[in-house]
Amino acid sequence: MLAALTAASPSALVAEVRDLEIRFGGGVQALAGVTLQIPAQTTIGIVGESGSGKTTLAKALVGLRRPTGGLVRLAGRDVYALAGGERTWLSRQVQMIFQDPVSSLSPRFTIRELLAEPLRIHRLPLAEHWPRISDMLEVLGIRKSLLDRYPHQISGGQARRVSIARALVLEPRLIVADEPTAGLDVSIQGELLNLLQRVRQLYGPSLLVVSHNLSVIRRITDEVGVMYLGKMVEYGATERLFRTPRHPYTEALISANPVIDPNKRRAKIVLAGEIPSPRNPPSGCRFHTRCPRARERCRAEEPSLGELAPGQLGACFYPVPYIH
Repeated sequence: MLAALTAASPSALVAEVRDLEIRFGGGVQALAGVTLQIPAQTTIGIVGESGSGKTTLAKALVGLRRPTGGLVRLAGRDVYALAGGERTWLSRQVQMIFQDPVSSLSPRFTIRELLAEPLRIHRLPLAEHWPRISDMLEVLGIRKSLLDRYPHQISGGQARRVSIARALVLEPRLIVADEPTAGLDVSIQGELLNLLQRVRQLYGPSLLVVSHNLSVIRRITDEVGVMYLGKMVEYGATERLFRTPRHPYTEALISANPVIDPNKRRAKIVLAGEIPSPRNPPSGCRFHTRCPRARERCRAEEPSLGELAPGQLGACFYPVPYIH
């Protein structure tokens, strides 16, 4: 329980970010002291509105966004202390599945060439590794007839499968998926989620899934972190957090999520105003300008992440009442 935010030994973790801060030009603070730990064979979800810092956190984990403060470790090594040839080690530890799979695949290469390229870069013999890749393609439902096509010649769902296959070629310990079901039909979304779950079971990587789709996160993850304006505001085991959210922001997000079963629907909570600018975040609790439970203390003090209920962490002075 809460493996991703406990004081686990660094050697037991696939990845860790500690007090992570990232600022962009113009004083925009994308991340403000985020801590997250990812143990082996765990699927963790990150949710929040646009501008909450989800994708920035994902890019920092794979070495694409240098922090202005804090630490990013993979397999116990500081990602941003790696130099020169050591950077190739990083790509064997972590791979990313991007939100737009077609644009993330080079249009100049066939699917076969795209799958072989990581082996070439790492000077791994194709003949030795291709039987393993061929078996993996069968698991992922990628037909051999697609291998000599180009990315623009396959469907969006097929492109997602190819992106997953390419991420698995080097057998990474962590795969980061940014909005993995965006733009797909609901039926294809279900197939892809089943596929990601099977990938974890068969090949053993940990998964970090970034999404605004709460139904996706609830179905596929073990634990989930909720972000607001660059901060982690709640963290917990997925089912517990969805059933009994403690932070007012989490409660509002879940209340707005469509639910088919009328017996499980919540009254929709409409938050006042817009998410503030990360260039000039509010004082105290960053959520107080929209929070229906905010009081004077919330405007003056910033709450730290602490245990709000068994198995749930949150940053709130006046949390939603706990339901046993």
